[in-house]
Amino acid sequence: MSKDQSKKNLSRVNVKKKVWYRIVGPKMFGQMELGETYLSSPEEALGRTVKINLKDISGNVKDQNAYVCFKLDAVEGIVLKASAIGYELTATHVKKLVRKNTDRIDDYFALTTKEGKNIVIKTLIITQSKSQRSVRGQLRKKLSDFLAEEAKNSTFDVLVENLATRKIQMTLKKILYKIYPINEVAVRVLILKKSPAAVEVEGNPAEVTPNTVVDEALETPAE
Repeated sequence: MSKDQSKKNLSRVNVKKKVWYRIVGPKMFGQMELGETYLSSPEEALGRTVKINLKDISGNVKDQNAYVCFKLDAVEGIVLKASAIGYELTATHVKKLVRKNTDRIDDYFALTTKEGKNIVIKTLIITQSKSQRSVRGQLRKKLSDFLAEEAKNSTFDVLVENLATRKIQMTLKKILYKIYPINEVAVRVLILKKSPAAVEVEGNPAEVTPNTVVDEALETPAE
């Protein structure tokens, strides 16, 4: 066999045809298309994470300061199905919320959802003015009680949906305002405690378009 024939046979064996795969979100987001990726095999993408700007999901420019993180966990034909595994605010937006002569109250909660999933929620309260320590304690207690009850009675998907639509934030602001005037109450991070979003994926991530970030983890909760 000549050298040219050997090279041709080798290239036929090694080269795999790549195909465009659509990435589709869960039912709570209308199973909308989140992007697409170019792969030789769909199994290459399974287990990876995709972080989408909430504005690209809702179509509302006011949602540009939040991201929803998805895990690619199933394939049907040329469609990759994604499930929600987290929500987060951008660091830039959090900084803009803080003002002089106010109190910034950060907190961390490890909770369990209705279906038994362990989650971590990181919150932020910005008061309208400086407050007493006892008042900050009351705000934290009320916030903790509300989130514990909300997690207990909701699935993880419902929690993500309620954060994306700001239902939780608006309800919390009304409740906490009765204790002390506040400018903002926000959930900085919601994530599954053992989420793949916090695990580094080996190898080069597949390219995904449009407006997505692959394998970029959400903020990892401190143990």
